[in-house]
Amino acid sequence: MRKLTAVLAVGALALGVSACGKKNSGDPVATAQEALVYRSSWGADEPQGKIIQSLFDDFAKQTGAKVDLSFVGRKGNENLATEMAAGQGPDLYDVATDNIATYGAQNLVAPLDDVLPAQVPGEGKTVRDLLPESVRQASSDGKGLAFIPHTVISTAVWYDAAKHPDLNPQSWDDFIAYLDQAKKEGRTPIGQDGTINFYNVYWFYSVLVRANGAGSLKALTGDAAAWDKPEVLEAAKKVEQLAKGGYFQKDFMATKFPAAQDGWAQGKYDLNINGTWLASETKPKLAAGVKVAAFQLPAGGKNSVEAGTLGWAVNAKGKNVATAKKFLAFALQKKYVERFATEALSIPARADVPAPEHLVAVQKAVAEAAATHKTYDDAAADKAWWNDLFLPLHDLLISGKIDAATFVKDGKKKTADYLANKN
Repeated sequence: MRKLTAVLAVGALALGVSACGKKNSGDPVATAQEALVYRSSWGADEPQGKIIQSLFDDFAKQTGAKVDLSFVGRKGNENLATEMAAGQGPDLYDVATDNIATYGAQNLVAPLDDVLPAQVPGEGKTVRDLLPESVRQASSDGKGLAFIPHTVISTAVWYDAAKHPDLNPQSWDDFIAYLDQAKKEGRTPIGQDGTINFYNVYWFYSVLVRANGAGSLKALTGDAAAWDKPEVLEAAKKVEQLAKGGYFQKDFMATKFPAAQDGWAQGKYDLNINGTWLASETKPKLAAGVKVAAFQLPAGGKNSVEAGTLGWAVNAKGKNVATAKKFLAFALQKKYVERFATEALSIPARADVPAPEHLVAVQKAVAEAAATHKTYDDAAADKAWWNDLFLPLHDLLISGKIDAATFVKDGKKKTADYLANKN
């Protein structure tokens, strides 16, 4: 997936998937001129693509709706927002927690609160009944439910439980002690794909927001004074500690994706901080006997857990909004959602569908968390600030080129200048 959540909005990753389409006849739901149109950012040969294809096949067969489905891969939807704004886009599109704001700002998101009381076919339960509150919140914006999720995503620290069955540090000091012991024993503690800046920032983001809760990173985007809060410097000092500790592989900032995560899968590195898709992405590279497991980065404080989602939004300017909403309730049937767990190796959006074994701990953490936050704490919604200011600045910190105090000072000044020019 390589952070499909970022790619869905900006088309940053090309998988070279050729488009394919499928149309079905019979149409009591929509007229021939108003087929349900969905242009997917997944590839047709990806597990998610295969699930979606069968979903639409069944929907067309069981409802009589005409569907127009195409798989265009990551780059095929680069101009999606522009097309939808012009009234030429699909009825349904792929979206994630950290990019729904982009579409919402352009009034391209049809509100879906009216889907919550809809019955899921054959189950005697509503959409609301089947989606946990944390999952609904992760799929909402300021106007209410913004999309229907099929997958829950989160961030964790991944390790091989076969080698380290008792690894579960409960404090930052415990975590550092483990890293130091690994170095002492001649191992490389952390593998990091340093050329992926939105992976590097997992460290600062996770420490700050897990300890201080939702809004603590987001605040830095809109108020330069927020950089003066002591918890910001404290989180930066922890990243500085990692940078100076020599815990990453040599020349990690030049490591090109997916070399580090593949190296982790092969046992070259003990740990990798990443999304819940890591095991799926590295499955072909996993060394024999590896038992993938994860723990939450210990940060103390509120111990907030990231709860993000992937799913389908409805184009507010689409030609077949009503049928799109019917499809969303149809798609939440257990037999389909289970496949996102068993075939796509993901955490399913429904609480009553268990995640794959290696994700059970993360699924439990999300479900039982006293506090949760959205992917990147919604800070990535301001793309100019995020991509041009914050990520490059954090790269300087994690690479050891600047210290924590400089990171905070420069972040405050750059944010002040950015906001002044923005206004």
